[in-house]
Amino acid sequence: MTRPLVSLVLFLVPVLSQGEASVSSAGSKGSRVYTWSAVNTQTEQAKVILKAVRSWQGKKDKDAGKKLRVVYFHPKDRKPLKDHVSRWNGIMNDIQDFYRSEMKRLGYGEVLLGLERENGKLKLHEVSGKDKDDGSYTYKSGGKIKGEVFNALQAKGINPQEETILIVCGLSKTEGKKVTIYSPYYGMGANHIYGLCFTADMDWLTIDGLRPDPTKTILQVKEHRGYEPFTLARFNTTYVGGAIHELGHGMSLPHNHATKNEATRGTALMGAGNYTYRKEWRDEGKGSFLTHSSALRLLVHPLFSGTTKQCKESPKAKYGNINLSHTEGKIHIRGNIGSAIPAVAMIAYNDRENKGQRGYMVNKDYDATTWTSVVSPGNEFRIAIGDLREGNHQIRLLSVHANGATVTKRMHYSMKAGVPDFTRAKKEIAKILSN
Repeated sequence: MTRPLVSLVLFLVPVLSQGEASVSSAGSKGSRVYTWSAVNTQTEQAKVILKAVRSWQGKKDKDAGKKLRVVYFHPKDRKPLKDHVSRWNGIMNDIQDFYRSEMKRLGYGEVLLGLERENGKLKLHEVSGKDKDDGSYTYKSGGKIKGEVFNALQAKGINPQEETILIVCGLSKTEGKKVTIYSPYYGMGANHIYGLCFTADMDWLTIDGLRPDPTKTILQVKEHRGYEPFTLARFNTTYVGGAIHELGHGMSLPHNHATKNEATRGTALMGAGNYTYRKEWRDEGKGSFLTHSSALRLLVHPLFSGTTKQCKESPKAKYGNINLSHTEGKIHIRGNIGSAIPAVAMIAYNDRENKGQRGYMVNKDYDATTWTSVVSPGNEFRIAIGDLREGNHQIRLLSVHANGATVTKRMHYSMKAGVPDFTRAKKEIAKILSN
């Protein structure tokens, strides 16, 4: 049954034409006919987006752009855990392989996460803490460890405020098959210029541990609760998966949930993908995958793009119009955007407010599905949001710019009996267009 049409349109400039004609704002490329039906699928979008990105980037930097700084932190009275260099070389190589294969699957070719290497292996910046392992460092010590790591990097001539940093904390104890973890384990505020995230090291942590275990080893693991039994495979999936998930936050990726169509591939990495990482290696499920929205943000991130061209410049994004409507069971967002740094794609995060949960973002956004659009030569975009559900929602409309920057605008609606109420969104769109 066709739902009634609910539509909201606000303009700062007049509509120049109907159908597939784009709407132009001041400074855009003008009105052009664009065949939107040719970019309905993710694969079709990827071709257009990749061409736009490559056209703007031009030649890559001689040093292939920025590199991820991986720091190994340990208390002053403890050495790094056994075989930490070889184990983390293997872990980061696998993380790099995951991103490479997922970006290729999504149509973006050979896109690599930039890793610092030394003598052919991962370079670890080892930092010894100022305090002992006597309770001075805990899960809540992220700020303290950050300060000590930043001081150590600055002493090397590295400006940590312009780096993406993964801090691997040697803050665990292993007694046989008993593992106690008390490390910070989260990502902190990040964008395409700066990012910081924490993960933990343990003696049992290794890429080989992700594969079938003929020894049937069972570990007793304690982190936030009491000791729990983990198979060796589940342990490594959880904590290697945790490392790549937190690194995603360090590279500015928020949580998101697979759409119904995407879920046929498995679990979104930036959803609960830290608990399914590489499960397919053991025939235990479909494992984790990268959503298109996450791939778009990584494609232009200086750690992946191979260039820092104009990365510190503001995109100065400004919307010419935003059209929000509902028909055939989907919310349609159409608009026009102009910017100093080209917008190469658009993403809409559709985030429902759950029962007992007030607000959005910061561990409340795991259920946010994502929907994407190319940006036409006339600077127009069209996003169709599906998988609609009842309740209150926030749409985070995000422009992805060629230099890695993103700009987010928020609007809210509620859904009742299958029909959305855009009353609040109308006021928010007016404010967006007036800025």
